[in-house]
Amino acid sequence: MADLTLNEAKKEAASLRKQLKEWAQAYYVKDAPQVEDYVYDQNYNRLLELEQQFPQIVTPDSITQQVGGEIDSEFTKVVHEVPMLSMGDVFSKEELTEFDARIQRQVGHSVAYNVELKIDGLSLNLEYVDGELKRASTRGNGLVGEDVTANARYIADIPQKLPEKLTIEVRGECYMDKAAFAQLNQERDEKGETTFANPRNAAAGSLRQLDAKVTKQRNLSTFIYTWVNPPANITSQHQAITKLDELGFHTNQTGRKLANLDQVFAFIDEYTSKRDNLLYGIDGIVIKVDDLNLQNELGATVKIPRWEIAYKFPPEEQETVVHEIKWTVGRTGVVTPTAIMDPVQIAGTTVSHAVLHNVDLLKQKDVRIGDTVMLHKAGDIIPEISQVVLAKRPKDAVLYEIPTKCPSCKEDLIHLPDEVALRCVNPSCPAQIEEGITHFASRQAMNIDGLGPKIVAQLITNGLVHNVADLYHLQAADLAKLDHFKDKAISNLLVAINNSKHNSVELLLTGLGIDHVGAKAARLIAQKFKNMTKIMQADVQEVATIDTIGMTIAESLTTYFAQKEVKELVTELEQSEVNMNYLGQTGPSDIPDNFFKNRTVVLTGTLVQYTRSEFTQKLQALGAKVTSSVSGKTDYVIYGKDAGSKYDKAQKLGVKLLTEEEAIAQVK
Repeated sequence: MADLTLNEAKKEAASLRKQLKEWAQAYYVKDAPQVEDYVYDQNYNRLLELEQQFPQIVTPDSITQQVGGEIDSEFTKVVHEVPMLSMGDVFSKEELTEFDARIQRQVGHSVAYNVELKIDGLSLNLEYVDGELKRASTRGNGLVGEDVTANARYIADIPQKLPEKLTIEVRGECYMDKAAFAQLNQERDEKGETTFANPRNAAAGSLRQLDAKVTKQRNLSTFIYTWVNPPANITSQHQAITKLDELGFHTNQTGRKLANLDQVFAFIDEYTSKRDNLLYGIDGIVIKVDDLNLQNELGATVKIPRWEIAYKFPPEEQETVVHEIKWTVGRTGVVTPTAIMDPVQIAGTTVSHAVLHNVDLLKQKDVRIGDTVMLHKAGDIIPEISQVVLAKRPKDAVLYEIPTKCPSCKEDLIHLPDEVALRCVNPSCPAQIEEGITHFASRQAMNIDGLGPKIVAQLITNGLVHNVADLYHLQAADLAKLDHFKDKAISNLLVAINNSKHNSVELLLTGLGIDHVGAKAARLIAQKFKNMTKIMQADVQEVATIDTIGMTIAESLTTYFAQKEVKELVTELEQSEVNMNYLGQTGPSDIPDNFFKNRTVVLTGTLVQYTRSEFTQKLQALGAKVTSSVSGKTDYVIYGKDAGSKYDKAQKLGVKLLTEEEAIAQVK
């Protein structure tokens, strides 16, 4: 940079500001990032270097002088009396050593640090008056955010009322855990909708919903880590966290107060190796001066506090070569491209496939057969091609030809308006039938044990089933035609199919695979209408009156049951003696009094006698509210083997702990 002239620096800085503004708009406002975080960080740091070398080129509108993104939405604006600043970043231990040296020079002595995991989520501000939640807001541009109170009330671990009548303001991160993120993207992919790039954008897109019911369905969580203007008896960051935890906020229990930088480095090393096994995504470690008085003394620049820094993990990427692009058909007819590559190790697993989701993304990334690509895991979960290494592109590589025929049934593919996906609309498409039957038999639907994808594929290939109703006509002689399927397996599968006839109707409703109608919506609909006949006769307005069921679900349900083929399918299932009635309770008021009725329960650890899902259903049938996090409102924590932070938090809060055996004794 020493050889750079002023004009050259000014020109490069202008180009960087334009590019960074475009990327920030996509990231903060549209929740649809165009580049990976580390690419943005590299360009941002380059702009910082230029502006530091040539201070005269700094402009007031430079992104280095701003916090967060611009506010462009229909939410009510909220002015932050205490600005929600951003954080500085470092990318090496050497830079962290420089940060520590700078702190020591400014205060004249060594300091203790509170270290915390950097959660990959969306900043959230919560305001309480006399112990009651009054307002929740996003960071926005740091000075002005968005009022998302209605949505925040649907996040289970945000306390609506504190155990003390405090008027306080706290801040933290709203995030989506890895399992919820994977499930949400799978559901969106199956529907032909654009998937989220990472858990952070999934959380942001879910919290910033104009329809709060959508937020409720997205399983968001929070970690609270900042107390704005704490009382005088709170003098350190680790004290503040401890008290916030006692007040019922969901805090991250991995944070530690550390005496020196060597201990900080050890913490970084520990969680660099542990990050893949966490239930939520992290993209670094936050290091904060623990003493709150020193924080005030050190102050902040226009954009960042001087007393904290974020150590960012380097991106874990591997080079690999694309050998094939395979197109698969989902149960809703969406046709999805997947890149097949040389296997590589990423985040602890071997990866050889990466879904490219849709034609638009395939064209945008311009992936061709024979290309060398950079592969990483989005949100530490989903294999994703970040970019093509153009320098290694073969000379004979040509643009990939997008298919026009379904890879399964060879019918024409269509591109519906307002969809990013190609779709096969042939109802007799074998691939869709295979996916549909597999879904029908899955655990969250009819729970036909032993009927997995490989068996379903054989049943279809042998012409034994054409739809889900055909399952109930199968005989032992039919199953004997399948490869490697012996007497015991045949008997077990026939028993499982017969047992599924006795399921409550919401499991059948889930199994039919209606767009937007998942297990929870199916249960609510079944509770309302009691049987399949009334469900099929219900109009859009009747369905939409159910709490948390919006017009999207209502329209999808009624459109599905208006089809002649569907009516015939339900009739055939009924003739096969598949139960069409709701067998559960109609609502909490109809459930007899019991140990768990109207109680808030959390499950943790490995259960032995039930899966987590099975036990959750049993508790819900008894009128319990089963949540994912422990707070002051939790009545019982049921724990199994290897119970971790939830068990510890329950002990701290004085929440009643039950072993699996003790809980089962109350269920029976």
